[in-house]
Amino acid sequence: MKQLPAATVRLLSSSQIITSVVSVVKELIENSLDAGATSIDVKLENYGFDKIEVRDNGEGVKAVDAPVMAVKYYTSKINSHEDLERLTTYGFRGEALGSICCVAEVSITTRTAADNFSTQYVLDSSGHIVSQKPSHLGQGKRVVLCILYLFCLDCTKILLLEFKCITLELALIKTS
Repeated sequence: MKQLPAATVRLLSSSQIITSVVSVVKELIENSLDAGATSIDVKLENYGFDKIEVRDNGEGVKAVDAPVMAVKYYTSKINSHEDLERLTTYGFRGEALGSICCVAEVSITTRTAADNFSTQYVLDSSGHIVSQKPSHLGQGKRVVLCILYLFCLDCTKILLLEFKCITLELALIKTS
């Protein structure tokens, strides 16, 4: 018996949280709502299989928090298990962005009310920043994902089934 490499463990655990395009979009929308967004714009290319973009006008991510904003199990929502009794947010575990980074190329552009300009961060598969540059986004956050990995066979089947369901739903809407 041997221990799995860390990258494999991250990918396997991420596929428990990120099971479909819908689950990715759900997690990102919940992050936006938790950040106080009153406007959320979702764009999908090829039903989200090629690209997902979620933009909001929420609080944005503070520069001091940016280095760990997508590292698994870092969260601004709770400090201990006692906080779970008073939870008022959608997300709290610090798993969503870190899991998404395992299955996609991720860039996050963010600006808080205190910032003079926004910053675009490109993240690696562990959620760490690999590059950053100034940007022109207003207050809030924009998360852009280019899906690269079909992370496991079961998830691939789910994605294909989801694609077929979306296609059928769109056809039904057009005939209504």
